[in-house]
Order: sequence, then structure tokens, then C-alpha cells
Amino acid sequence: MSDICDSSNPSLTLDFTMTYRILFVCMGNICRSPTADGVLRQRLREAFLEGVVSVDSAGTHAYHVGEPPDARSQKHALARGYDLSPLRARKLVAEDVEQFDLILTMDWDNQHLTESICGASPRIRRFAEFFQRHTDTVVPDPYAGGPAGFEQVLDLVEDGCEGLLRHLATPAVLNRCLPEWRHLPEERCIERAWRWPDFRAAMAFLQQVAAHADAQDHHPEIWNVYNQVRLRLSTHDAQGLTHKDLALAAAIDRLESPA
Repeated sequence: MSDICDSSNPSLTLDFTMTYRILFVCMGNICRSPTADGVLRQRLREAFLEGVVSVDSAGTHAYHVGEPPDARSQKHALARGYDLSPLRARKLVAEDVEQFDLILTMDWDNQHLTESICGASPRIRRFAEFFQRHTDTVVPDPYAGGPAGFEQVLDLVEDGCEGLLRHLATPAVLNRCLPEWRHLPEERCIERAWRWPDFRAAMAFLQQVAAHADAQDHHPEIWNVYNQVRLRLSTHDAQGLTHKDLALAAAIDRLESPA
């Protein structure tokens, strides 16, 4: 479900220079995959990860290319606060397997067809693998059914998006997104060090870090001696690092580099 073609909303243009890229795939790209696309975009905005992770969706068939999501999908999603209206359907292409880090299919047929189009790849997985509470193995197609089917899709998609946020804090993703940071799994943290021209520059940097940390309700561990700064991030979650650590680290990486 690409918004690349939506010239009326250029702010939503998909930027393939972003760090970690996720693609959702269903059959026609008007019900399940755009719902997942819209829900995850919203969750990423709320988690301060909009500039770290990009999202798109596509269909294995070209039935609805250029069309908006199904009106029923839009209606049920909007009732939960997700606006799918800017999205437009597109067909999956072979090149997608090189453009995306994770391609998530909605059911076994989608999985088979995606592998037929893109070739077998460990990047291609079922979205259901990321469910946290549900035991369903697929996201069923609601197209031929009634309102309950669209609500079920949203329930499963919201659950899967929670799993994806957890996935963003795994070592492989952290290393991909934060190459300048050291991941210390035994201490459940990530850290990075800087050497600034002088004490004043170091303090200015730390003030910017503090502003980002306050905005994200995070509390980094800070070590500073004159012009040297080391930050250690951990949300002290029972299961280790979370997406909040990734979000703050990425924000810090975008700050001005030492002179």
C-alpha cells in the first residue's frame, strides 16, 4: 500500500533511505495489509520511531492498484483512531525483497505467492509470528464477510504490532539501526561515547539529550568528564531493552556531531 504516488500528500512519501523497513502483504492490498500498515505507522509515531522505521504494504495480485483501502476497513480502523485514507494499493514486485528488511504475509497463500514473486528469503515471514496474545496462525481475509471480520483483523493487527515493537529491540535490529552504539546484552543496555572539543560543547550536547529524554519519558545513564560523554540506555524492562531505547538512541544520533 504505497503512498509514493499520492502527490496530494508528499509528507507521506516512503523514504527508502530510512533505517529499518517493514512491508505487509495480503492478496489485494485493500483490507488486511493496509490496516496493518496504518496501525503500525500510528504506533511508530506514538513511540517516537517514525524516523527510524518505515512501513509499506502491497498485494500479491494487481486487482486494486491505485485504489484506497476498502471502505469497511477504513471505517472500522477510523473508529479506533487509525486513518487509512491516504494509502493506495500496489502490487508486490520481486525487488521488494531487497528493499525491505521484513516482509510480513497475512496467511499461508500470501506467503507462498510472496515467495513465488520474490524468491524464498528469511526476510519473508508470517505476521502471525509476532502475535503476543492470540494463537491464530493467520490474519483471515474479511472481504467477503461482515463487520465482525474487520474487527477481528484489527484485534490481530494491534496484537502483531505490539510484537513488532518488541522485535525492534532485538540485537539484530539494534545493530542494524544503531551501528554506532555498543549492545551489551549481559547488562541489558546499549551505550555510546563521544569526545567534544571542550566542556561547553559537551554540556550543550547533554542539554539536547536531556530534552529528548524528557520528551520520551526516558532516563539515560550519563557519564561525563570535561569533554568526554558516555551514555548508557536501558528501560530496565523485565525482558531487557525495549523500543524506547532504540527511539532515544536514534534521536541522539540525529543531533549535531562533535566539531
